[in-house]
Amino acid sequence: MLKNLNLCQNSLPLAPAGTKRTAFTLVELMMVVVVLGLLTAILIPALSGITSKGRAAEELGGARAAVAAWRDYAIDRDGELLKGYYPESEPSTDPLYDFNGNLIAPGPTQERWFWRLAPYLEDPKRAFFPKALEEVRRELIDVPNHQYSATIHPAFGLNGEWFGGLGDSLTNPLYAIYEYGNLERRPWKKNLSDIRNTGKLIVFASSRFGSTDNNGGGGYLPGITEGFHRIESPCDATNGYRWATSESGTVLSSMTNNPAEHGYVSARHSGKAVTAMADGSTRLETLTDIGDMRRWADDAWKRDWVLVP
Repeated sequence: MLKNLNLCQNSLPLAPAGTKRTAFTLVELMMVVVVLGLLTAILIPALSGITSKGRAAEELGGARAAVAAWRDYAIDRDGELLKGYYPESEPSTDPLYDFNGNLIAPGPTQERWFWRLAPYLEDPKRAFFPKALEEVRRELIDVPNHQYSATIHPAFGLNGEWFGGLGDSLTNPLYAIYEYGNLERRPWKKNLSDIRNTGKLIVFASSRFGSTDNNGGGGYLPGITEGFHRIESPCDATNGYRWATSESGTVLSSMTNNPAEHGYVSARHSGKAVTAMADGSTRLETLTDIGDMRRWADDAWKRDWVLVP
């Protein structure tokens, strides 16, 4: 019996010498899966970080273009700064055109600063609607009827409250204080040459609008939308802090679900916002960095400064 068994074993075909295996063992396949999983866990955050940094860099470039255009606009007008708001009684003296080359008629679309500044940029669409505003660009800008929506949701808000002004109307709180508060001069800067602390004063910053519990609160898209045409300083001119603060009285370091609680500033780049200063410089800064009135108003001399105590 053993003899027959040995014959059977000897009759099994043997692999020729030097023949390579063409299949993986189960252990080897498991090792490959584990290695791929580790590589994925390492690469995905790294690639995400690269994408995030790329978006921040793109927005910094847009902010540099925007503040350079802001300065050029003033220089062309003997230093007169761009206003945050223009009443219908002040239509543009120059023809304005949208991204498709269509003429923008006087009226609500000309009331905000956007289309007045756009001609001073080589590529205003790229500067004001970068990848961080991909949804806004897709839904509201790369469409035929974009004239008005473009004025609502640019990537950067203008500090028109303290630079250029929001119009000589009693609906503008600062103008009302100036008109009836016996101030010696206007509290906002009207001319480029009047600005002293150009290297630290914020002209533009990353912005957002809306809320999580309504349809956008006046914006075009539901919820919170990145991009808004204006930003507000941490303190009201008379009532102190209007930004959200902690129990210790300092500005919150992270965003809440209400953009108004941070003056519509958006720290969308890993907790930092892009800022553009009056001298043309740009930075990435935290809400704590910019939650200081000395960064917003040229006359401010302390963090929680107010115009009329």
